[in-house]
Amino acid sequence: MKTSSFLTLATVSVIFLILLSSEVDAKKKDKNLKVTVADDVAPPAPSKKTKKSASKEVPSPPAKSAPSKHKDDDNSIDDVDEDRIDEILRDASKNLVIFLYDGKVPCPTCTEALSEVEEIDDDIEATGYVQVVKTNDRSVARELGINVFPSLVYYRRKNPILYDGDFKDSETLLRWLRAHEEVATWDLTDDTFESRTDSHSPDEGSIDWFVMFYDADEGNSNAFVPLWETVAHKLRGLVNVGKIEISVNDDVTERFHIEERDCPVFLLFHRGKMYRYKESAKDVRSLTNFALHKYKEQRGHRVPEPPTAIEQVYEFAKEKIMDVMDDNQTLSVLGVGGLIVIVAVTLIIKAYRIRAENKNKVA
Repeated sequence: MKTSSFLTLATVSVIFLILLSSEVDAKKKDKNLKVTVADDVAPPAPSKKTKKSASKEVPSPPAKSAPSKHKDDDNSIDDVDEDRIDEILRDASKNLVIFLYDGKVPCPTCTEALSEVEEIDDDIEATGYVQVVKTNDRSVARELGINVFPSLVYYRRKNPILYDGDFKDSETLLRWLRAHEEVATWDLTDDTFESRTDSHSPDEGSIDWFVMFYDADEGNSNAFVPLWETVAHKLRGLVNVGKIEISVNDDVTERFHIEERDCPVFLLFHRGKMYRYKESAKDVRSLTNFALHKYKEQRGHRVPEPPTAIEQVYEFAKEKIMDVMDDNQTLSVLGVGGLIVIVAVTLIIKAYRIRAENKNKVA
C-alpha cells in the first residue's frame, strides 16, 4: 500500500517536472524570438565615429533676432537704370527718391549712406505715393548735374530737388523729405513773367525775385534744375524763385538779352533793378548768399520795359504765321506772294490818294 502510494507520488512529481521543464523551454524560446525580432527591427548600431559625434552637444540654433531691414533681395532698394527711372517718372501720380552711388570705384561712404536710406525706406514708401530706388547709372547723374557721390534727388510730380545735407542720420533725411514735398520754384513764361514778378515797377515792399534762364534742350543747362529747386526752398519766404525756359519763351529772352551759350543765367530783380550773378561757383550756398545780400556789391541796371499790348499782339501774330509757313512750304510761298501783293496794292492806293489831293489843291 505504501509502495503504491510512493509510486503514485513519484509519477506525479516526474510529470510535474516534465511540465515545468517544458514551460521553461517555451519561455526561453519566446524570449529568444523577441530578441531576434528586436534585432531585425532596431537600426544598426552606430559606428564609433558616429557615437563620438553623437556624444558631442549639438549646438542649438541661434535665437532669432529682429529682422534687419533690406538684407535680403526681396526687401532691398531696387537698383535701376535710366530707362526704368524714365518709366517711373511717366507715372505722374508718384514721387520718386533716387539714391545715386558710384559703381566704378570703391565708395565706403556710399555704402554707409545707403544703409541710412534703407533704414527709412519702408517709412517713405508707406505713404503709398513715393518710390525709392538706387542707381549707379552715370547718364542719370550727368542729367541731374551730379558729380559727387553719394547723392540723393527727390522728384515731386516730375520736379527734382537735390538733397544738400549729409547721410549721417536717417531721421534727418526723413525730415528733409517730408519738408520738401511741395515745389517751391515758379515756372514762368512770356505770358506770365511780368504779371507774376512785376520786375519793372514793383510795389513798395514787394519780395524780390531770383530767376534762372535755362535751356531744357541743353544738358549742362538743364542739369541745374534740381539744384535751383534747393535754392528755392532755402529762400522760401524771403525771395521768390522762378525759372524760365528760353527755347520756348522768345519775348522774355530778347527783352533781357539772354544768349543761349551763357545759360544758365541767374538774374535778381530788386526794386526795379536787376543784378546778374557772375560768380564761377554755381552751388546752393553761393547762389543763396547772392540773393540775400551779395547782390548789393554790384551796380544794378534798370529793368527793361515790358512789351506793350500792341507789340504783344504783333509778336503773337508773327509767331503764328511763321509756324504755319514752316509747316507747309507751298503755303509759305503763297504767304510771301500774298504779302507782296498786299504791299503793292497799299502803295498804289496811297499814290492815288496823294495824286487826288494834289489835284484838289491845284483846283
